[in-house]
Amino acid sequence: MHIPVLLKETIEILEPKENENFVDATFGEGGHSLEILKYTEPNGKILALEWDPELYKLGVEKIKKLKMEKRIKLVNKNFKNLKRIVKEEGFSQIKGVVFDLGISSWHYEKSGRGFSFKYDEPLDMRINPKIKITAFEIVNYYSYKDLVEIFRNYGEEKEAERVAEEIVRRRKVKKIESSQELAKIVLQAKRFKKKKIHPATQVFMALRTFINGELENLKKGIKSAYDVLDQGGKIVVISFQGLEDKVIKEVFKLLKEKGAEIITKNVIRPDKEEIFKNPKARSAKLRALKKP
Repeated sequence: MHIPVLLKETIEILEPKENENFVDATFGEGGHSLEILKYTEPNGKILALEWDPELYKLGVEKIKKLKMEKRIKLVNKNFKNLKRIVKEEGFSQIKGVVFDLGISSWHYEKSGRGFSFKYDEPLDMRINPKIKITAFEIVNYYSYKDLVEIFRNYGEEKEAERVAEEIVRRRKVKKIESSQELAKIVLQAKRFKKKKIHPATQVFMALRTFINGELENLKKGIKSAYDVLDQGGKIVVISFQGLEDKVIKEVFKLLKEKGAEIITKNVIRPDKEEIFKNPKARSAKLRALKKP
């Protein structure tokens, strides 16, 4: 089974106990929810959110298979509306909320939506098909200026101008249709190539983050999570990119002014052993706070 990053540290901070309720804002493949449930037997419950309709269906099947329907309620909704969802579901006495950001390995390996440059897939990059815009439309129809802004503001791409220029030049000849096609164009456009990460990583991250409104949703989601927490409840957020971490710090600072206690004075990172077992964990950062 897929083991989420920084799972041990998440449990240590949340301290789940018998019959307590939690919210898993990013169910994914269910790693956090299933681990929390071990500590909250017999009657502790989890309200879990999964925005991707395909992953949601897989999650429902997994919950049925494990006979956990009475203890996990999974909904196909975005965590930006967490406060409203909690109210609609009549879920209360919430001791903790966990956010495991980004997208799951399932998205890269099995979704077929062009999230990864390892596979030759259509340029889609939507987590939920209700989103109107795809990566294909952005790459082929957005102006040079807009492309530069997206790559810079959502992916911290230092060579945004060169990449946008090459995309605009190439799409005049032929529409850019697949993930590998785009990755090759980015590779050719960039002068400075980091050794550890693929040159197209930041451009792909920028497109995905922009299309799915990830930074804006995160801001709303953390604020909503704080509002629904019980006294003494905790929020744990695991992020994988600098822009997410920036948003988390910004929202945590606002909540600290309201009286929240920042549990993680220094950000928590995976240890060498975890990174060795799961190289994708290397960029993970965990931050947590407690409601007074």
